Amino acid sequence: MNRRAYPYRRAAAGSVTMAEWSLKSDEGDVVPLPAFIPDWDFQRDLSLETVVGVDLDEVRASTGVPDEAEFVLSVVWNSTGSGLRRLADRVPLQGGGTRSTQLTFTVAGRDSGGLLSVETQLVLARALDNPDPAGPRRAGSVLWRHEARVRLQGDASQFPMAVVDFKKAGYPENAPWYLDIGPNLEAATMGAVVLLVNSETPTVLNALRRADKASYAERLIQSAMRQDVVRLMVERAVADEELTDESRFEPDTLGHTLLGLIRTFLPGVSLTSLRMTRRTDPALFSAKIQHAVGLFAKET
Repeated sequence: MNRRAYPYRRAAAGSVTMAEWSLKSDEGDVVPLPAFIPDWDFQRDLSLETVVGVDLDEVRASTGVPDEAEFVLSVVWNSTGSGLRRLADRVPLQGGGTRSTQLTFTVAGRDSGGLLSVETQLVLARALDNPDPAGPRRAGSVLWRHEARVRLQGDASQFPMAVVDFKKAGYPENAPWYLDIGPNLEAATMGAVVLLVNSETPTVLNALRRADKASYAERLIQSAMRQDVVRLMVERAVADEELTDESRFEPDTLGHTLLGLIRTFLPGVSLTSLRMTRRTDPALFSAKIQHAVGLFAKET
């Protein structure tokens, strides 16, 4: 396991204690934050809370900072689905003794997705002249940290989604969705690909939100979206002339995902053959993907 190395003394074990993050339900119940929320969707906000205890005297003694040192307890969340990173809560700590602090915050569903990471830190609030050569001096020096993670959208092969007002964002305002694919094949798929869903298409939003409980009409929408996403991903691969069947990428990168998708839906078909078909007969290219994905096949 990789561990961070700090060039200064940090808080002693036990000087900072923390209860595991808890998740508030819509009904007001509080449950331990799970590693995976299988029924999460982009319309669901997440409200989290925890309690952190800090023995300020012990922290000062173990880190070697003077009595006038001030601290900040902060929480930062990061979502691979939206690419956002936000300060969720910040509590200044001064004086001595043991402080018990409750931390709470809410992440809007539209801002989340993919893997949600929550980092809790105790940091030095201000720069100081520390006579201890091994003690921290700079503002923001991390004296203690804790990280929790919760997956919101299946495994790493699934793409994050975000609800966007297409008219305000500059997309065709009546389009139901838009697949945004980044240019870097070496980038992590969860950060390079995002499915934008038009907030002004309630029928599509309901079809995605209801998932396995979708009606017949909603399942048709799901099938159409699934086919379109695969087609766009295959077209992205075919359009990159430098990408070959022999290309190698790290797992969970965009290049790895594109090649894996082609091998899954179009086994035995080379990129060269796909490029030729798309160039000479675009309609046949599209029909092959419809067939491979099984467009509407499960609904008829």
